[in-house]
Amino acid sequence: MRRVLIGDLLALAAYLEAAPQERAQAVLAEVHAAHRYMDRFRRPHPRWGNGSLMSRLGPVSAAGPRGGGGVAPLALARACLALEEWRARPWLACPPPRLYDMRSVQSGGRSMAETRAKVTTVDPVWTRVCDEAREAIATEPLLGGLIHSSLLHHSGMERALAYRFSLKLASGEMSEQILREIADQAYDSDPELGAAARADLMAVYDRDPACHRYIQPILFFKGYQAVQAYRIGHWLWTQGRKDLAYFVQMRVSEVFGVDIHPAARVGKGLMIDHAHSIVIGETAVVGDNVSMLHSVTLGGTGKEDGDRHPKIGNGVLIGAGAKVLGNITIGNCSRIAAGSVVLQDIPPMKTVAGVPAKIVGEAGCSQPAVSMDHKLTGCVDCE
Repeated sequence: MRRVLIGDLLALAAYLEAAPQERAQAVLAEVHAAHRYMDRFRRPHPRWGNGSLMSRLGPVSAAGPRGGGGVAPLALARACLALEEWRARPWLACPPPRLYDMRSVQSGGRSMAETRAKVTTVDPVWTRVCDEAREAIATEPLLGGLIHSSLLHHSGMERALAYRFSLKLASGEMSEQILREIADQAYDSDPELGAAARADLMAVYDRDPACHRYIQPILFFKGYQAVQAYRIGHWLWTQGRKDLAYFVQMRVSEVFGVDIHPAARVGKGLMIDHAHSIVIGETAVVGDNVSMLHSVTLGGTGKEDGDRHPKIGNGVLIGAGAKVLGNITIGNCSRIAAGSVVLQDIPPMKTVAGVPAKIVGEAGCSQPAVSMDHKLTGCVDCE
């Protein structure tokens, strides 16, 4: 909602003298929607005006709405209370979607906005993100602008991720607006991108002991942000927009220090801890629920063309500084020790270590990528 002027307050007070409180709340929501419409389309809403209370309810004359001594004090107090109560509601930041379902229902140069009720989609991940965001603002008000613009201002997780993508990767070569449109198109076209983002977020929260809240990866962890940017680049690649995908790869490498070729295939639930100097080659395949630390390379062994990069199975744990080279297969739920150089296929459920890496034992548990235990002596079973 735009800044409230004294005329807005008086108009609301006059309206409250003749209207019930519940209707006033609905009007406030409509004014907020009109402001968002005006901000987006650069023209007044066809039904609710330009987003000001004066335009929605009508200005109040100096003589007052009844031609007497002005607005009654009780009505003015009710108006102040209504505004404060409305501002405190969560949907100031995450407004109800029914207010934005605006479709033209007439032709011939005249249009009318239509409000349609929708069944609310249950999204527990995004709900928790918003709850944590409001708690964070209460704890650290100086971060209010960052958290509102990055999280609470958006209607869903996909929109928030698109905003972060555009903000982080924008440069003099590509504006935030263009990148935002690209990201919005990707998320709208492929629902799997949103599902993968949620799975990645849960993976980071579950496996990284430094992650205590859902909002941390979205706002602060470059590994999570880099993976989400790669996913948009991969979507561009699959759409045949390869040059733009290469641009995204370049910017992700420059900004985050993570170089993932847009043609690489990466599953859901990926957690990259610290995410410094990560390299994943063009024909690499990474399965679901994989964990890796910094300085991991999934690369080739020379100048050969074609399928030349590793295939990482599901649930694999790759230690810091490990290099997996060539068109080899790493079996499901295997564990690669830090600093190892893997040049041969690894069976499932094994631990490998050394240069070149050799099998030194069993994986130690059923899900090493979840337990994140890098000790060669085994780990506590994580089931």
